Amino acid sequence: MNLNLYTKESPRQIIFEDYKMNLPISGGWGYDIESACIIDKNDPTLDKETTFDGISIEYVFVEKRIYEEMIIFREPSEKFWGIRWDLEKQQLIKVGDRSFDVLTFDVVGFSEEIWDELTSRFDSIKANKQWHLMNELDAYRESKAFKFKREFYFDITSFI
Repeated sequence: MNLNLYTKESPRQIIFEDYKMNLPISGGWGYDIESACIIDKNDPTLDKETTFDGISIEYVFVEKRIYEEMIIFREPSEKFWGIRWDLEKQQLIKVGDRSFDVLTFDVVGFSEEIWDELTSRFDSIKANKQWHLMNELDAYRESKAFKFKREFYFDITSFI
């Protein structure tokens, strides 16, 4: 299943329209060096009195791209639920005079049908105080999860 975004609008514009966040970014969706998301410490929209935190911008971008890929740009019947992501690794890459931060995440999501079933089963366990059934539910959840890895390339030259 291809989750990559191909948009005529920039990621900055899409994130602003969907989340009302004006991130100091340019470039692409960050699938590789060529489409890296460029974080701009010198973006004119930034308050020069506030300390710049490029790492926080990376993590906001990761969250929003995952939501765009797994919810916003999907057909209603193909949307994912219960989405989570965990950083697997981070590395700095130098290409000429540019610096790139590459983040790799393990991502997990569920179909709506499975998510509803998991939620219902958990609610039943909770209501009936049958906590001994949680290990079985956890194993079932893991067996039904849609799992994959995602890489995010950030050009961090402006703040490294």
